[in-house]
Formats: sequence, C-alpha cells, structure tokens
Amino acid sequence: MIRRGLVRDVKGDEALICPTDGNECNSCEARHACLSLSGGKKRKTDFWMPNDIGASQGDLVELELRSSASLTIIASTFLLPVFLLFAGYLFMMNGTDLQRALGAGAGLVAGIVAAIVINKRLGTKKGFNMQMTKILERAETDTAGRNTSGTKLEGNSDD
Repeated sequence: MIRRGLVRDVKGDEALICPTDGNECNSCEARHACLSLSGGKKRKTDFWMPNDIGASQGDLVELELRSSASLTIIASTFLLPVFLLFAGYLFMMNGTDLQRALGAGAGLVAGIVAAIVINKRLGTKKGFNMQMTKILERAETDTAGRNTSGTKLEGNSDD
C-alpha cells in the first residue's frame, strides 16, 4: 500500500505526517469489514513516524506499507475468523444441527476476537507500520526554514 503525505512538523528524528490522499478507504471494496472490526470510529489522520529520509516541514513524501505486512494483516483480519468458523463447525460435526451452529458461531467469535488482538499487537511492531520511502517534492524554504512555497499545511490541529 502506497500513500502520499505532507510533512507538517519535524521534531528530532520524527515527522508529523498529514496524509494527502485520505479517501483511499472510499475506493476499497473491503472498507465495510475494516470499519466493523475497528468500530467504525473516525480517527485522527495526522500521525508521527520516523523521519529516516531527512524530510523537512512542507515536503511531500511517499509512505509505504510493505506487501508482506499488508498480507499478514489481511490474513489475520479476514482468513482467521473464517478458518475458526469452519473449525468450530467441524469440532461439533457429530452433534445436532443446533450444536454444529453453536460450534461455528463460537469459532467465528473466537476468530474475530483473535483478529482484533493480533492486529493491535502487529500495530506496535515497526515492520507493520507505514514508512517514508522517498521525498516526492521538496518545500521551498527561506533562510529561517519557513515554508515559502504557498503550500498550506492542512490537517488536524488537535495534536
């Protein structure tokens, strides 16, 4: 997954990024499943991340989530609950219809809970977060380091 972002602020070795393409969820076919797992809450879009490439305030940067991280997140979010649904059904295979349905339901609930726990833990690992890969456009600055390109640094101001 590749996104673009505007560097709003730089402090030490971290940069505050404001994504410029915040509508990617609107074009995703799986957005309803993601929103249901995350509670559908509107989240603050600005975020701090390591500034490994030396970006400055006002720079437009490319952000990337590695394919392996994306596939792991997808597998834990979507495939694990389905797998546990079938496992619960098969575990109760010799029971009545009601017992098989309860086994499948219990497996599904266990899968959803496991997916939420796994995704929260993966979110704390460095390899499963967005990383700056390159500077797409440098901001024009004066000698004091102020942005003079006319680019308005928009985003959430509730840091």
